[in-house]
Amino acid sequence: MHSIWALSSGEGSLEAFSIRYCTACFASLSQTGLLLALLSLGTICLLYYLSRPLNLISDLTGAKGDKYFKLPAKNDAMAKEHLKGRLQRKSGKSIPIYPNGWFGILKSSEIGRNEIKYVMALGKNVAVFRMSDETVQVFNTCCPHLRVNMGLEVTAKTHIECPSHGWQFDGETKKWSNIQGAKEVPDLAEVQTLRSVEVNHIIFLWYHAEGEEPSYEIHPLKEITSEGYMYVGRFECLMDAHIEDLAQNEADSVHLDFVHTPSLCTAVAGLDGFWSKWLSLFANLSQKTSWGPDADTPHLSWGRSEFQLELFKKISIPIRAELKCVGPGYVEITMLIAKGKVYMTTCMTPTGPLRVRITGRLYARPFHILIARFLLSVLSKVSEQDAAILNYGKPRLHLNVVKEEGSLINFRRWYSQFYSKNSPSLDCNQGDICEG
Repeated sequence: MHSIWALSSGEGSLEAFSIRYCTACFASLSQTGLLLALLSLGTICLLYYLSRPLNLISDLTGAKGDKYFKLPAKNDAMAKEHLKGRLQRKSGKSIPIYPNGWFGILKSSEIGRNEIKYVMALGKNVAVFRMSDETVQVFNTCCPHLRVNMGLEVTAKTHIECPSHGWQFDGETKKWSNIQGAKEVPDLAEVQTLRSVEVNHIIFLWYHAEGEEPSYEIHPLKEITSEGYMYVGRFECLMDAHIEDLAQNEADSVHLDFVHTPSLCTAVAGLDGFWSKWLSLFANLSQKTSWGPDADTPHLSWGRSEFQLELFKKISIPIRAELKCVGPGYVEITMLIAKGKVYMTTCMTPTGPLRVRITGRLYARPFHILIARFLLSVLSKVSEQDAAILNYGKPRLHLNVVKEEGSLINFRRWYSQFYSKNSPSLDCNQGDICEG
């Protein structure tokens, strides 16, 4: 084959050389162009994948969260019987189940203008209504007319309607605006409106057993509302546990060291058995955790964790995390890794007796997206590990601890301030809910 740069006797004209040269150039450009197009398409697909929020949602209640004990719970009904059985072990005590405080019930983006969402929180069916002016109202779905579920249907910019008799309720005035068949609208019992606030892209509901006004506020986290940080995704899981037992893990360094730290790398990679042992030869994680209440602000406490990820026993990657616990059900976490920060908001909300929904939302700068998505997977695995332990545990008022576990006693003492005289409690002998 001749080179395009050489002229043979049969190709002795400049015209023939030019045609051959141009043909070779076009062929080369077409191959390069195809390669560039494929690389561009791959880059676009990768960026699109990374920019999409990651949603890791799991129901770990009952048998669905039983990965280790393998109890004979074939369905949710049988799982509930196991739950009732463990509560009926004699203790002579009742356990308070709903602490007083702010609890996250819905992500802001999950409800649009003139839209209603139903939420189960703190043993109540509530409806979240975003009006035309973007403000949010939270109502008890029990209609004061005949005590049926209102079903709440939007009929106007600020009006909702009970499907049973067509009574219309004004979300702004919080009074009935139209009653079918009545010439005048009497001053009847109002629909119960619940105090709520929208902050940090979350709609919070205030709960207090005595009906008292909020004793503290949740302040905006400026970093996650700024343009520099983007929403990475969330993990959400439902498990059978007492909210206090779950929150207590923040102060339980031994639990973190024994349960989570040794297995996180293998759990995220989905490895076990033989491959898990091999991975431990190349990657190991260690941690040190401390916790303490805020000296000046009673409803706040702080936790600090220092992790060391060791690769090939030579490379050490430090990871630091600071936890700001705001009341009994909300935590703000700042993670320092790879010369950057990742922020997470965590809500722990009881939906019913011994059932908790945990939701964590991560925010990071664009060049930390890969790390943040990995951390989201790690934290989701942590919840799965806790569910397997707590789903078949038994809440108790008093702990049997050794002197080295003083942080657990301090945490219980701090957490007890969120219960009051009329806090609903669960009778451990009967499995019944007792209102204070």
